[in-house]
Amino acid sequence: MKNRKTIAVIVGTTDGFFHSKCLAGIIRQAKQLDYNVAVFSVFTISDDRTKHQHGEENIYTLLRSDCIAGAVFVDYSFWADTVRQKVLDLICSIPNFNMVFFDNEGARGFEGIFTNDRAGFAQVVDHLIEKHGYKKIYCLTGQKEYPISHIRASGYLDSMKRHGLEVKDNYVIYGDFWTMRATKLAQEIADKEIEWPEAVVCVNDKSAVTLVDELLHRGIRVPEDIAVAGYDLGQESITNDPSVTSCTRPDMYTGERCVCVLHKNATGEEVFPEAADEGIFVSGESCGCHRDVAFAHDYNYIKRLEQDSENEFRLVYMQESLMATDTLDEFTRWLYSHIYLIRNASCVALCLNKDWNLFVEDDNAYIRDGYQKEMSEVLFWEDGGESPGTSFDVSDLYPPGMLLEDRPVACFFNAVHFEDRCLGYQVLRFANDETDYPESGYHTWISSLGVSLEYLRMQGRMQLMYNRAFANSIRDGMTGLYNRQGYEMYSKDVFRAAKERGTRLLVVVADLDNLKYINDSFGHSEGDNAITVAARALQTCCGNGEYCVRSGGDEFIIFGTYDYDNAIPIFYRSRIDGYLARYNSSSEKPYNVGMSTGFFIDYVDDYENIDKCLKIADERMYANKLARKKGRI
Repeated sequence: MKNRKTIAVIVGTTDGFFHSKCLAGIIRQAKQLDYNVAVFSVFTISDDRTKHQHGEENIYTLLRSDCIAGAVFVDYSFWADTVRQKVLDLICSIPNFNMVFFDNEGARGFEGIFTNDRAGFAQVVDHLIEKHGYKKIYCLTGQKEYPISHIRASGYLDSMKRHGLEVKDNYVIYGDFWTMRATKLAQEIADKEIEWPEAVVCVNDKSAVTLVDELLHRGIRVPEDIAVAGYDLGQESITNDPSVTSCTRPDMYTGERCVCVLHKNATGEEVFPEAADEGIFVSGESCGCHRDVAFAHDYNYIKRLEQDSENEFRLVYMQESLMATDTLDEFTRWLYSHIYLIRNASCVALCLNKDWNLFVEDDNAYIRDGYQKEMSEVLFWEDGGESPGTSFDVSDLYPPGMLLEDRPVACFFNAVHFEDRCLGYQVLRFANDETDYPESGYHTWISSLGVSLEYLRMQGRMQLMYNRAFANSIRDGMTGLYNRQGYEMYSKDVFRAAKERGTRLLVVVADLDNLKYINDSFGHSEGDNAITVAARALQTCCGNGEYCVRSGGDEFIIFGTYDYDNAIPIFYRSRIDGYLARYNSSSEKPYNVGMSTGFFIDYVDDYENIDKCLKIADERMYANKLARKKGRI
């Protein structure tokens, strides 16, 4: 694979008309300079520092990859300053990081590349003058502290000056990029606190739509009494009634310029975009024109496709379907069969941390920041074909198979998480990666992945905890042998197997000698030690799947079924006595550990259950204990 470098795009969200144009310019120029593009985005931008938002923002930690030659920070997409500052802090922690700000003056020592709104904004004013003959035109721009407010106001002044029209001091009104100043301006006009203009050009469509609605609400006709125009061409200007005259921003060209600057910083080579643009002017009804039907149709067609895609995500009940799966294999099978929901996707890879579902006692001990060095590619789909996933190093950034040898590609990265638990990330490549981008329904896809994987993880954890609890319920805590409940659970199965297979049943009853003497003379801790030693001695006998049980304080049972011969009691006694002799000779304890045993070994055709066999072994054990005592005396 060619060692092709990557231009990263750091954006708040890729779901939007503005961002698609910005991305298209970045991707187009990056490909001309032979760079891949990696777009890192989230779905939630909020000043509320929730666990969910922390989990989403984890995707930006991938910027540390060595394959990244530079990054474009789309500043206006981070409208929540706490999120913006957190991402910038992460970037500043990366040594010698090459980055430019898209449409901002720059910060933290990084250069800013501004969009040429001046020429585009002048286009709108030119239209008001040349098409409709308006002369008394006001400009409602943004806050004074924002350079973009002055840039757009300069475009207004350029057009007015070029046409020889007067601009009084109060014609340029500084406000905001939202609704408050537009509402106030409508009231000032209605109350005749200011001279009525013939037209108002607004800093953006939000302000323009607000001004139109507020003027109409106060009985002032638009455009008959006052014409209104906006800028940046958002959905609200196209769908409003009346539609608002506006102009697209030349974001594509700005994106191209950003890549050219990054390339120069990385290589020293100076390059330029092929051609500049000033945005696309779109007429509307708010200035006295007709709605641009062709443009509105194209725009609405795209939005309908997105809406259809989002509805389809809902109709398949994606999260419910994923949560109905019991294994990761079932989970990925379902995903493979529903990748068609991601419209125009040509390659999809789901990459999880190697230990994403690792069980630890403290379930609050999990990855919150960054990704594991080794990632598991659990799903890889390309152009309708499935491939087995492989492991890869997270520093490689792209999962195996995502990149192409013959040409650069653009990929979209999103975090897969549950709250702040980092599970992994998903990577998308589109059929036309200069025009296609994740639609609003994709948020449902990613969200469902995180919630469903966490549900799958918790199912596994609960099953493991159940298995452990069950194992503890049938095990003796001191010795690790089965307890009386374990005996009751498995002895019937062994007895039944002996009958069905026609093999001999073995039952051994063992009893620790002199436990009361050891407890009374040396303490209960020494008595517990003697019990543990006896348990280990008995376990040395179990080589054919026998069960070893501590059935009481100092009482033990071994049972199993096998092709035993008549010498098995001698073999067992030899094993037990040998282990205890070795222990007693080296323990330096003031007592010896000894055991008495009784054996039952026979076919069980004539027995109804194991209880009679156990009773026989128990009687033989007591006989053995009595004989050992007499022998010892």
